[in-house]
Amino acid sequence: MSRNKRILMLLAKGGVSQSGIAAALHVSKRDVSAGARALREHGLTFGAVSSMDADVVDDLFFPRERRGPNGACLQPDMESLVERKKRNRKLPVRLFWIERCEQAAAEGRLAYAYQTFCEMFAGVAERMGATRHFIHEAGAKCYIDWAGDTAHLTDKLLGTKTKVHVLVVVLPFSGRFWAEGFCDMKQRSWQEGQMHAFEEFGGVPRMWVPDNAATATNRAAPQVTLVNEEYGRLADHYGAAIVPARVRKPRDKSVAESVVGLVERWIVSPSNEMAFYTIDELGEFCADRVAWLNSRPFSAKDGSRDSVFEEEERPHLMPLPAERYEMCEWRSPKVAPDYHVVVDYMRYSVPCRLVGEQTDVKMTSSTVTVLHGGEVVAVHPRLRGRKGQYSTIDDHMPENHAALDNPWSPERFTSWAKRIGPETGIAIGRVMESRVIVEQSFVSCRNILGLSKTYTPALLERACARMNAASALPSYTGVKNTILAIRAADVELGAAGRRTQPAEPGELVDRARSAGRLRGADAYKRGGDRRC
Repeated sequence: MSRNKRILMLLAKGGVSQSGIAAALHVSKRDVSAGARALREHGLTFGAVSSMDADVVDDLFFPRERRGPNGACLQPDMESLVERKKRNRKLPVRLFWIERCEQAAAEGRLAYAYQTFCEMFAGVAERMGATRHFIHEAGAKCYIDWAGDTAHLTDKLLGTKTKVHVLVVVLPFSGRFWAEGFCDMKQRSWQEGQMHAFEEFGGVPRMWVPDNAATATNRAAPQVTLVNEEYGRLADHYGAAIVPARVRKPRDKSVAESVVGLVERWIVSPSNEMAFYTIDELGEFCADRVAWLNSRPFSAKDGSRDSVFEEEERPHLMPLPAERYEMCEWRSPKVAPDYHVVVDYMRYSVPCRLVGEQTDVKMTSSTVTVLHGGEVVAVHPRLRGRKGQYSTIDDHMPENHAALDNPWSPERFTSWAKRIGPETGIAIGRVMESRVIVEQSFVSCRNILGLSKTYTPALLERACARMNAASALPSYTGVKNTILAIRAADVELGAAGRRTQPAEPGELVDRARSAGRLRGADAYKRGGDRRC
């Protein structure tokens, strides 16, 4: 029913003032007065007005003799104006009205009033923006997006604020979702948040629908959607497909947009009124709020997100893979003269024979693996924190470097002792275990092991074996005396062996060494023999 017909019907029915009609229909009093004049001039009743067409009613308000020379009001093409408004949202509707007024004047027609023009524009825009409800399949897909609002961490000393970005993963069938905060929006955070969500769900949907973030798609090709390679490897590990949402089409993922709004209202905004000092504290708050929102009953239907998920959606999810995906990065550094490769400002050792060679380095969140020619040559725990740290394995060093690197550590002394022999390793271990503070044994260990240079490693090994067999606690003096005793015994044994061997014919034998030239007891009595 047109607005003019409503005015005439209320006037014909009576009982309401013209001001009341204007207020009820949101029209001007002038239009109501024009309708009352048309009723009086034509003597119309309520029944007659009800049976009239909209065009006839308009003729009563605007008689043809009072219209423009070329007929009725100019009818604007509202659909083209709505499309124009969508392309440039900053264009005001008043500009469209002014343009149509100028066009109507040029054609000798009347133009609609501004209020009527706005009502017509709003009606067409609402009709063109009609939406339909998507029917989602259980376990078929998930939507992934970053929340627009950010939470914050507070520095305890300075009180400064650090932004925390919240990642939201939602299953559209049940509406169950997961939200988690990260200090950045990089690829590692993007993937970690999704892996945590799937572990929380206990399964994986077949299709992932992310927003067109740089971590999800390659923006180099504006007309073609290319999935980020690293993100694609994550999907391959889980056996899922990535189908990014269309650019600037938020209605394609309306469920995600509504859940993001829910997270911003109930999690992000309340968190900004509190003080969180670590990301773990904020994570616990997010997890509690997410569990509460998922268990909260629906307002317009039965059940909750949790109940619908457990009863209808969980059985349709794919199982989690046997091994958790570990994101890796690759580098190709050259081995420096100090037999270390530099990766992310950290230095990791490789065998010294590879100095000057090109290597491949695979980095995960926990380990750094160095490969040369396709073979693994070194594995290190990944270093974090201060730049320029070293991770060095003793076996990678040249022999002359091994004795200089970190001489005051249990590992250094243990490695040194084991290179000499197992008995030496046991002896050094006993020395270190004998002290409550292990550092107190370092001087003794270094002195004992230094005997391998003063004498020989073999003598040190035999001396340690003898002391271990006697259950005596090794010490520098004890081990040294044992070495001297072993060496003296070896010399005596060698001399005895030479005495028992018969002389060869013609061989000269020095018998003076074994001849007895000792004085008797009488030589030492008072007044005894004074021979010189």
